[in-house]
Amino acid sequence: MPNREIVKLEKELKKLRDESDSSKLAGVLNKLAYACLHSDPHISEAYALEAYDIAKEHGILEEQARSRMALGVFHLEAGDFNEALTHCHCAMEIYESLDDEQGIATVHSRLANIYFAQGLIDNALEHYHIALKKMQESDNGSDKLASYYFNIGVCYATLNKLKLALSFYKHAESVWEKSRDNTNLASLYNNIGTVFAKKGELDNARELFLKALDLCERIEEKKQQASTLGNLGSLHEDSGEYQAAFDYFVSSLELYEELGNKRGVAYSCCCAGGACSHLGRLDEAAEFAERGLSMTRELKVKDIEITCLKKITNLYEKKNDLKKALMFCRELNTCVKEHLNEKSIEKIATLQVQFETEKKEKEAEIYRLRNVELSTMNYQLREALVQVNKLQGMLPICANCKKIRDDDGYWQQIESYISEHSDTKFSHGLCPECMIKLYGKDYSIDQKQTAQGNS
Repeated sequence: MPNREIVKLEKELKKLRDESDSSKLAGVLNKLAYACLHSDPHISEAYALEAYDIAKEHGILEEQARSRMALGVFHLEAGDFNEALTHCHCAMEIYESLDDEQGIATVHSRLANIYFAQGLIDNALEHYHIALKKMQESDNGSDKLASYYFNIGVCYATLNKLKLALSFYKHAESVWEKSRDNTNLASLYNNIGTVFAKKGELDNARELFLKALDLCERIEEKKQQASTLGNLGSLHEDSGEYQAAFDYFVSSLELYEELGNKRGVAYSCCCAGGACSHLGRLDEAAEFAERGLSMTRELKVKDIEITCLKKITNLYEKKNDLKKALMFCRELNTCVKEHLNEKSIEKIATLQVQFETEKKEKEAEIYRLRNVELSTMNYQLREALVQVNKLQGMLPICANCKKIRDDDGYWQQIESYISEHSDTKFSHGLCPECMIKLYGKDYSIDQKQTAQGNS
């Protein structure tokens, strides 16, 4: 965000401090937290913490969630991944309690950013796809969807699925060029340039990097500028232009130091050390590389640590210090194994969570079906009770023909009435008395003779 917008928000904040609208005050503080994130991270954190305290005191859940998200981004930029995850999970709980699908989607996107920064690309991709799906279901605007297309493209590019990456980038590009979103376009050009560099199309890559750099300088987007300078350094290093590469890496490093971005500082030190090594300045190279290695170990970022160890191993081979080269080579092998194990453990944990979620969903479905079954049975019992009640009490019956008068005043045969009001079915026969009435005394004599014969 340009500085003039930060100034505008600060003026609004000063005005709101004299008013009693806590919701607006917390909202502006959160906006400032995001606005200052790259220009002054510690001021950003202070704004987010103040916004959270005000929102919590007055029970403003939406702003509490936004404060948590801002703090999550701050800790991500600082390389404090555990803290970043904690704040994001707290935000998720709030959005779930509010049934806010867009908020939930945003948290998934932030979680994906954290996993991506740790090199857990499969986990990141999973969360980005969940976020995209939720935003599509909520029928959100194309600008918001474009950022999810972009992030998914970044993941596929990291996995070297370059064709797939470009297809997602193109979706984002069509939206951002139409809206003239220079901030996002700078990031997009930078990433498309990286894809071209991987494909070996270095001229196209350089053109896009310079295009991105120009936009970054115009809008004062320092974090993206630092990233683009690093990419230009890598491009010149691949072309054998090591002094130009070193200059770009140092410029990138200075910006990351200004921003307090530890991960960026660590990676830039590692790259600058590599360029120095090519230039034959081995002692200077060792200083850069070991500083980068120390920071990556502090941050516990295995992917950058592996890159640093590779460069340091090669560096000490060039210095003919085989003892140190062997030591760092062993550390490299250990680090690679640990990184692979971490990924496996993370994948197992993800599958376990998925299994538990599916299990709970199935149990909930079984419970629901049982409730449906019980409801059906209860309904049937109530209906049966109604029918039984209809057959209870006083029934008007004719003293002569034995017909029954129903509720509508009509007279029915007793069989018809009972059949309509219950599941009873009738079979017809004659009792002994009626047999005598119908067939006379001869039937009675025959019955007696039959009984004597049987005895």
